Amino acid sequence: MSFKLFAIASLALSTLVSGSPVEAGLAKRDADTSLNKRFNVLTGQWDSENLNNNYYILYNNLWGKDAGTGSQQTQATSVNGKKVAWKTTYNWSGGQYNVKSYSNVALNSGLNKRLSAISSIPTGWYWTYSSASSNLVSNVAYDLWLSTSSGGSNTDEIMIWLSSRGGAGPIGSQITTASVNGVSWKLFKGTVSTWTVWSFVASSELTGFNQDLKPFFTYLINSQGLSNSKYLTGVQAGTEPFVGSATLTTTEYSATVN
Repeated sequence: MSFKLFAIASLALSTLVSGSPVEAGLAKRDADTSLNKRFNVLTGQWDSENLNNNYYILYNNLWGKDAGTGSQQTQATSVNGKKVAWKTTYNWSGGQYNVKSYSNVALNSGLNKRLSAISSIPTGWYWTYSSASSNLVSNVAYDLWLSTSSGGSNTDEIMIWLSSRGGAGPIGSQITTASVNGVSWKLFKGTVSTWTVWSFVASSELTGFNQDLKPFFTYLINSQGLSNSKYLTGVQAGTEPFVGSATLTTTEYSATVN
C-alpha cells in the first residue's frame, strides 16, 4: 500500500428491469436483499468479511480517507471454493498525491512460512474497470509482506502492479528492469516507516494474471540480496485509488501458498 501520486474512481450500479415500475422495483429490492443476506456491503473504514470459512478476508480498508473526501463500498459477489469474486466502487477527491484506500482480498491460510520453505504461490486474478472517471488515478496491485519472524513486524513489502492509471506511481525510484515469469517489470525500491518497499510495475495493464508469485521473491533473493529466511506474513490483492471514481470488478481471484 505504498505510492506517490494521485487518483481514484467511482461508479453507479445500473440494473436492467422489465415489466411495470412496481414489479421492477420489487424485483430489484428482492435481488438486493438476497445478495446482501449472503455477502455484506462494506462501507465503514475498517469493515471486513470472512470468506470461504476464513480462507480469505475481504477488506474495505479506507486507511487514507482523511487525506481527502469521498466514499467507497466493497462487496463479495461469489465464493466457489478458493475462487472468489468481488467489487469495489469509490469516488474520491482532494489530496491528489495521497492514497485513500486499499480495498482488498487477503489470504488467511498458509502464511508465516519461510521463503525457503515455499515451493510456489499460484494465483489467478481477472478484473475490469467500469465507469472510470477521466481524472482517475489508481493502481491494481498485489501487496505481499515479509518479516524476520513468524507473525512479526514488517521488514519488506513487495508490490506487484498490474495497472497504473492517471500517473500513479510507487514510492521510491526505479532501480532496474526485471524479467519475471517472462514479463518485463520496472522495479522500484523505497522506504515507508521502518520497512523496505519493492514494487514491480507492469509496462502495460494486465487484466488477466495467472502466474506463480514465488519467482518475484526468487528474483529479489538472487538479484537484490533479499534473505530467503524471511517469513511470508501477508498476501493481498486490491486497488489503491488517489482521486477519481470507478468500479473495480474482480470476476475471479484465487491464491494458495504451497
